[in-house]
Amino acid sequence: MKNIKKLNSRKIGIGPMSSEVIEAVYKYSSINNKELMLIASKNQIDHNGGYVNNWNTKEYSNYLKGMQTKYTNAKVKICRDHCGPGFNGKQNINDVYKTIDSDIENDFDLIHVDFSKAKKNYKQILKLSKEAILYIKKIKPKVEIEIGTDENFAQKLSSINIKEFLDEMDYFLEFMDPEYFVVPTGSLVMEDKQFGFFNHKFIKSVYQRIKNRPILLKEHNADYLNSESIKLRKEFISALNIAPQFGVFQTKFVIDECVKFGVDTTNFLNKCYESKKWEKWLLNSDSKDVYKCSILAGHYNFQDKSYKIILDSLNKIHGNFNKKIVDAHYEIIDHYVENFY
Repeated sequence: MKNIKKLNSRKIGIGPMSSEVIEAVYKYSSINNKELMLIASKNQIDHNGGYVNNWNTKEYSNYLKGMQTKYTNAKVKICRDHCGPGFNGKQNINDVYKTIDSDIENDFDLIHVDFSKAKKNYKQILKLSKEAILYIKKIKPKVEIEIGTDENFAQKLSSINIKEFLDEMDYFLEFMDPEYFVVPTGSLVMEDKQFGFFNHKFIKSVYQRIKNRPILLKEHNADYLNSESIKLRKEFISALNIAPQFGVFQTKFVIDECVKFGVDTTNFLNKCYESKKWEKWLLNSDSKDVYKCSILAGHYNFQDKSYKIILDSLNKIHGNFNKKIVDAHYEIIDHYVENFY
């Protein structure tokens, strides 16, 4: 059963925030013989494009194939994160199915079916989720399914809430075997920090009650965790998702290097600030702090001309600055793998 294999099958899921992040995933997996996951959201990559290099799913898939050719020993599972209405601002079920069709056509290994943001009642959400899963399985039975959502309310949860989770889990187990069930752990990413805490008591209670169920627990929003916090999860959680940390890190890394060598970043920082993509991440900082807000919004704007200009300047200085970015991401991946696998 899946839960019996758990301790030997931990995975890290990484958001494809940039070409360099993607290459770091393939490079790390190939060199260290560790399986990793790439977890693309609908905003990042979708059938009609996304903010990562403006790629649609086909273009993204082609880039991944190139990485697999370059790093032949890499084992990377291609995953869709939060496939459901509302995650790209659209309450459009047809759009969700276009994402599913495109993912299947482009050989995705796992799809996270998440209708939690649909403007429906709970029973309708379960029904819509089931229909989507059956649709996926009919077209391509080998595609793995992830269920559950990562709404941050675990800090308030106790053992009395466990029945709700088990009932939902059992609803899906009646007609299929999901690979992962996303469990709210209490993690919360805001700005460039982890502001949540791991609700150990609740997660332990959930885990103890699912031992005989063929499903693994997965945590989202696992960014910015130190070694101790990662190790704390090993007993119960089988997979961790990390995304914004890589985007914010790359923005800081690039800007710091620009400051060091006198490369003008004004246009890029202004573009990031004006995009207002920082609004969802801001917590305690001043919304008029252009630098802070721009750092939080940087990865949404890597496709902009202003970013390409500063990257070209850094490549002229270093010879191959992109490689430096890849290697820096590699170290973050290593931090998680060494403490979790």
